[in-house]
Amino acid sequence: MKLSTILNKTKFKKKKNELPGQLAVDVYETEDKLFVKARTAGVNKNDLDVSLSDGTLTISGSLNPGDQEGIVAHHAQECYWGEFSRTLTLPVPIKEDEVEAMLKDGILTISFTKKLKHKQQE
Repeated sequence: MKLSTILNKTKFKKKKNELPGQLAVDVYETEDKLFVKARTAGVNKNDLDVSLSDGTLTISGSLNPGDQEGIVAHHAQECYWGEFSRTLTLPVPIKEDEVEAMLKDGILTISFTKKLKHKQQE
């Protein structure tokens, strides 16, 4: 089998909308919470910045490749190293003073308490 055939069958191909340095996120909600999860494996927590303003969340940071001294050639370089950022407008109103964030096993999980709509009395 040709190498090009093997490479075309692998899942290492870059997706059309995937940009280097853009953080992939999952956003989902429960009855009273909104969650944002992001894969941040390899990111030092001191190199990670999370900000929230008027319902807009920004997660940014940098991935450091470590010691590069002595490298004379790369035979494969598929990992992204450098700065990344992701800004998204949260899909539901949240209480900006009730936010929790946890970084565990390379996953950043941010939970927001949703502003619950009061049932209208008829």
